[in-house]
This record gives sequence, structure tokens and C-alpha cells, in this order.
Amino acid sequence: MTEIFGQQPEETQRSPPARPIDARLVDGDGRCSGRLEMKNNGEWRALTLRSDGKNYNIWFGEVACRQMGCGSAVSVTINSNDTERLAWAVAFSCKGKESTLKECKSPMKRGQVQKKEDSTTSLKVVCSETLRRDTSSHLCSGDMKVKSDQGWIPVCEEDFDTEDERVFCRELGCGPPIDSPQRVTSNGIPTISKTFQCKGNESRLEDCASSVTDACKRAPGISCTYTSDIRLAGGKSPCSGTLGGRQDSEWRPLSDRWDYLRSEHYPEICERLGCGGLISVKDIYLQDKETVWETTSTCRHDRGLCMTWSGTGSTSLIAVTCAEDVRLVNGSGRCSGKLEVRSGQSWVPVCNSSLTPESAVVACRDLACGFPEELFGRYSHFFPGKAVSSRSPGFNCNGTEKHLMDCPPMVTNANTTEGLGKCYDINMTCTEGSPVPLVKVFYLPEDETSYITRVFKGHRFAISCSMSSPFSILNFRLTSLTKKPKSMVQLQAPVDGKAVFFFPAAEHADQGTYRCDYNFNLSPEVFSKAKSVGILVKGNDYLRLVNEDNRCVGRLELQRGGEWRSVSHRHSWSLKEASVVCRQLGCGSAVSTRKNDSAEVVPTWRFYSDCDGSEGALMDCGTVKEWLSSSSVDVLCSDILIQPNISFYSMMSEQLQQTALVHRGYSFTFTCSVMPQYPGGHFSLIFNSFNQTNTVTKPAVNHSAHFRFDAADETHRGNYSCVYHNFIFNHNSSSESHSFSVGIKEFTEVLLDDGSEKKDDRLLCAGRLLVNHEDKLMPLSAESSVWDLTHASLVCRQLGCGSAVSTKGVKLPQSMLMARFFSDCDGSESALLDCGSVLPWLSSTAVELVCTGHQDQEDAD
Repeated sequence: MTEIFGQQPEETQRSPPARPIDARLVDGDGRCSGRLEMKNNGEWRALTLRSDGKNYNIWFGEVACRQMGCGSAVSVTINSNDTERLAWAVAFSCKGKESTLKECKSPMKRGQVQKKEDSTTSLKVVCSETLRRDTSSHLCSGDMKVKSDQGWIPVCEEDFDTEDERVFCRELGCGPPIDSPQRVTSNGIPTISKTFQCKGNESRLEDCASSVTDACKRAPGISCTYTSDIRLAGGKSPCSGTLGGRQDSEWRPLSDRWDYLRSEHYPEICERLGCGGLISVKDIYLQDKETVWETTSTCRHDRGLCMTWSGTGSTSLIAVTCAEDVRLVNGSGRCSGKLEVRSGQSWVPVCNSSLTPESAVVACRDLACGFPEELFGRYSHFFPGKAVSSRSPGFNCNGTEKHLMDCPPMVTNANTTEGLGKCYDINMTCTEGSPVPLVKVFYLPEDETSYITRVFKGHRFAISCSMSSPFSILNFRLTSLTKKPKSMVQLQAPVDGKAVFFFPAAEHADQGTYRCDYNFNLSPEVFSKAKSVGILVKGNDYLRLVNEDNRCVGRLELQRGGEWRSVSHRHSWSLKEASVVCRQLGCGSAVSTRKNDSAEVVPTWRFYSDCDGSEGALMDCGTVKEWLSSSSVDVLCSDILIQPNISFYSMMSEQLQQTALVHRGYSFTFTCSVMPQYPGGHFSLIFNSFNQTNTVTKPAVNHSAHFRFDAADETHRGNYSCVYHNFIFNHNSSSESHSFSVGIKEFTEVLLDDGSEKKDDRLLCAGRLLVNHEDKLMPLSAESSVWDLTHASLVCRQLGCGSAVSTKGVKLPQSMLMARFFSDCDGSESALLDCGSVLPWLSSTAVELVCTGHQDQEDAD
């Protein structure tokens, strides 16, 4: 390296001496942290320290860090081991300036390891990787050096400011830097140094922007406060993590198993750490015990933060999260009080005239306190406090920022005398969530705002959600917790601060609780508190058609106020209104409606209509009033006939509810029937298959009709339904059954076997006869007295082999399990088992037969 002003950088003038490899850090996050072990007589062991009352473990760790080539010791803790193991018992003490642990003094001789002994503890050391104290006797002050490619070099004085100091002190585990004009000044000689540009919120120096320069003066020595007896470690920022404490120069996590710490202690912890307001406190539970400082009962009586701890082991730790640069102080809770922000090492109030509503939202979000309560009409203004300088900071947030300090500053009238004295500090309160919206249920004939709204089935209703806010509402959200299979969520952008959710026709599945909330454009991920209403769906049985024989035809009557009356026939009544009546009664569509006159004038209901015919209930599109009239309304609906039934039968099929698989070649029958209602009529069996529709019609006999199909094949695959027709009330009416599906299944019922191996035995037209019994082909016994040439011809026809030429019995060497045939056949059937049945049988004779198709096949060959 070339000389600079006649000098070489410190620690680069000559190669450092080789460090003895007799100490190491293991099981840590890197080479600069872990359990401290030493090597003695060729054996590595952890250390058990025996303090003489003057020993400080931090200096012990300082020397270990230097020996490892790392920076200064940040923490030294005694960790509990799972089991006892041999360790080196040592009694030497270190001053922190030694280069290796062997150089530390011992009452016996330098660096002596005394002996092996069992121990359940070990020493864990965490070193800074990039920052080192320069032989200071004080933990939190002195000249500092940083690591670079040139070795350990000083810090450059240029651009060295408060933000850099804050990161230096934080990385050393100390408190904030001391604002003192009496710093140790540099020697003024330029040397290779490192310059930093920190923002102040970094955890380590290496997180800051930096550069190396060869013409920069050494920065003055740094002094940090030694009040950092507490710290937060392992968090995402210096102001969050596991709460730890230092006692007797030893860092351990803090445990409060007996709840000795009070709620007011935690804001004080944030304040002592130089952080903002408290955000959260929660317990951390470990699987194994860890060595901790445990709070004691004296904490109950301490007015300030209790610093009296005892050493023990615990599985319970404390996690604390503080804001970094904003806080609310002197309030009734952590989410209320005077708003202050960090300015350098001080906290200053925010000017009320420079805090916009959007900035207040960000401040509450920064503190994890929800939303500013005053912004929603509960208070006309933030509470003004005492007058402060108009130079107090202001913020011009757009409302989407995560932290208040992320917002651009607001330009204030800071340089005029007129502006001074007109600025006040601001007291604000944040609430957990924005207020609940106003929810109303709209339902004819009246609107209801009660918790439970009763709606008739088939009637329209709507739920409106509204909110008045100085911010732009992004969406209203309606969540329905009803009888439907799963909750339904609807989002709707507001119009004039309101969203209306429509339900065209109430069903029983719509009954339940509906919950409305909203979110803002500023915070789309956060929804407000919710307001709930309940919907109870009642039966719409306030309507009926009066007739002795059928509920779907007759005089229209309507119930209001517990009284049934006929509906008077007026000008507004038409087939549209009659269609709504039929739909409401579940009677199909309207066929006709007419006026019915009588000689007597009686009280009726006069109907005032606004129906288009598509509504689900009559009173959903009209209203009624009392009326004296001699006329009434008659309505005839299409579903005046009871729905017929469709039933299926086949001896060889597999059925499941409204579906059947029929074995190919077997007969099946559909039966159409209806409950006795009107005499006569006829049934049509409608068959839909391959985009074609076929209809077979038969008269109703005893209210039923049978439709038989002799031999099932692919042309019978499809859907079938029954339609019942009858002429009643001077009108041709019909009613259709449910659909029934038919499929065709390939099934080997009979087979001829000639005793030779073939790819497909189904092509044979001569041989020993095999029949299916419980899905197993068995020889047919010739002992059957009913077997003859007629049955043999039935088999040949079923196999597609023409007619039977001959059939005979064949003697077997011994008796075997076969099938015995029982018949009710007349010879016209298409399948053997369609008119017969078989059972297992022991026999020594089997049936053979020859079909004409066998002779034709030989001729063809």
C-alpha cells in the first residue's frame, strides 16, 4: 500500500501476528457468535467461569471477539444446556484489551484452565462483525473502528452525524448517543477511513450506505448512554423483538411469569430505548427452558420501570413492539394522547394546523391503533393543546403510507412572526376500527330498521349500507350468514355514501344474519366494525284459491290483518296478476282469470297493481284497501292436476333411484300412474334419446297405464317421463312426472362352448350350453324336464344364430355343479332368463344344441 502523508493505516502497517487456535465460537449464526469453547491438551470444552467478584463477562467476550477477528462484544449470556457435560473450569479475568484469552490474568498463572467438571451452563458470545471499540475501558464510549478490505480502519469525520451515531450505539447494545460538545477531537491527520450515510433506523452499520476514502480525518470519539440495561433483540427493527435485560454485565432475556410488570411499564421501556409509542406486548412460549432474568415481587411496588431481577430458567419470554418515530403521550391509554414525533434525539409535538386528516390516519396506523376517532363526526376537531412553535413538524400524507415519517413534510409559515403563536400541540384518540355503518332493510309493504326483519317468501327485499365519512369509501361489503351451503360475500362501490344490495325473491335459504362493513381507498385491507341485521322468511300463505276439488283453481281470497276476504275484480286486474298468484301458490302458470258477479255487495279487498307478471308474490307488486263490491276474481292455474308418478320394472336390471341399467336383450316396463283425482284421462310416455323425442299414448285404466319394451338395445338408451292429460274445468290440462334415465348394459347370459380355445366364444352357434347364475357361467343340466327344442330356439335367437336345429343331453364322466332350468316360456321371448330361472344343481348330464347360424357360418367359410 502507498504511503499517505507519510503514514500507513493502523493495523495495516505490518501483518498481524497469527492468533492461537485455542478458542472458538460454535453453534451460532456465523463465525462471530456462538458457544465459547477452549482447547486444552488437545480437547475442546465449553467454559464454566468462576467469578472473583470483579469479573465482568462482557470483557471476557470482548477478548474472545478480538481473538476471532470480529468486532466488539455486543452481548455475553450464560445459556442452559439440556444435560450436564464436561466443561473447563477457569478462574482468569479479562480487562478487555487483551488480544487472546490466554493473555488474561489468573490468580495462578496467565490463562490457565484448571480442570474438567460437569456443568449445565455455557457462555454464549455475540460479536459485532463490522464495528470494534478501540481499547476503551468503557463499554459505550471511545474511538471506533470499522472493518473493511484494508483491515480495521477509523470512521471518517466528514458527514458523520447524529443518525450515524445512533446506529453505532445501537449495534453496540448501548443507549442513544450523548449530545456533548466536549467530544474527543481527532488528531487532524488524514488517513484511510470509512464514511457512512445512515438514516438512523438501521440495526447495523453494514445496513447503511458507505464508502472508503484516503483523505479523510478521523471522526471524534463516540459517547453513548449506558442506560441500555434493557433491549429488544431479534425483531424486524431496533424497536421490536424479545425483551432482554443486562445485570452484572450479563445479557439475558426477561421473563414475567408472575405478571409483576404493569401496563405502564411497557411504554416506559419504549421510551428508554429511544423508540416511539408502544404497539404491542405478547408472551413467547418455548419448548425448552432458557436462562433468563425473572422479575421479582418488588416490581409490584415500584412506580417506575422495575429493574430488580433474579436469575433462573424459564420457557416464557416477552415480545415487545414499539413504534420508531411517533408516539402518543399523557393519554388515557396507548392509543390516545399528545402526538409527538422524533426530531434528532428529541421528541417534539406536531402542530395541529399542519396535521391533515390523511396524516392522522397514517399516525394511527403507524401505532397499530386503528383509525383516528375524531374523523368520523364524534368530535368536530382534534383537541387543541398548548401553543407551540409553528416550526413544529407537519406532514402532507396521502393516507396510504405505513409510517408517518414516510410522508413528505408540509411547508409551514415558519419564517414569519405572524405564524408564531398560532400553532398548538394536538391531542388525538385512535380507535380500534372505523365506526359501524347505518344498515336498513327495505321491504314492501313497509321499511324496517329493527334487528329482525320478517319477509314473506317470494317477496323482494333490499339491504342498504351507508356511512358519512371525510374519506373515500372503496367498497361496502355484505356478508350473509344464512342457510345456504356457504357464506356469500358481496362487494359494492358506494353511490353518495350508500350501497344497496337487492334480493329479487326471498327464499327460506335467505333466512339468517347479514353483516355490513366497509373499507377506505386509503386502507383497502382494513374493514370497519360491522353492523348486523337478521332476516326471517315467513310462508306466503296469505293467499288462496277457494274450490272444493282443487287448490289451483277457484275464487281468489287474501288475508290482511287476520281477516280473509275475496279480491274485487277491478280495472287493474289481468292475466299478469293471475300469473303471479299461480306462481306464489306453486300452481304453475295462469291459464285464465275472469270476473265473478253476485247479487250481494260484501266487504272485499281492492287490489292496486304494479305487477309485470314476473314477481314471486302478489303483495310484492301491489297493495290492497278495504272495498265494498259484488264482484270477485276467479283464477285457473295450469297445475290443477296432481303430478303423476313414473315407475320402472325389469327382471334383469340394476336400479338406483331414478336411473336403471337394463341388460341387453331383456324386457322392461314403465308404469305411469296418478292419485285418484278426476276420472278418465290418458297417459303419454315421452322418450328423449339421440336428440329425438318419441311419444307413446295409452288411456288411463284405474288411473294408470303400462308401457312394455320386449328387448332392450341401444335405441332404448335415454330419458323417460310420464304426462297425464285430462279435460277438466272446460280446459285441457296436463301434468308431467319426474324424469327416469335408462342405460343399456352388456351382459352375457347364455353361451355355447365347443371345448376349443377361441378369442370370442360369443360367435359360436353350436356347443354345450352355459347360463349365467350370479355373474358366473355354469353348464345347463339336461335333467330338466321342461327343456325342449322351443327353449333351444329361444337361445339361438338370443345369440343371433337363427333357429335351433337340434338339442340333446351329453353324459359326463362324473357329477358336477351345474344349473337347473325352471321355465315359464312360450317361445316368443327374446331372452332365456326373461321367462325362466336357474338354480345350482348337481348333475352328470349337460345340454348341447346346434343352431342354424352354425351351418351358415361353415358355408360362408
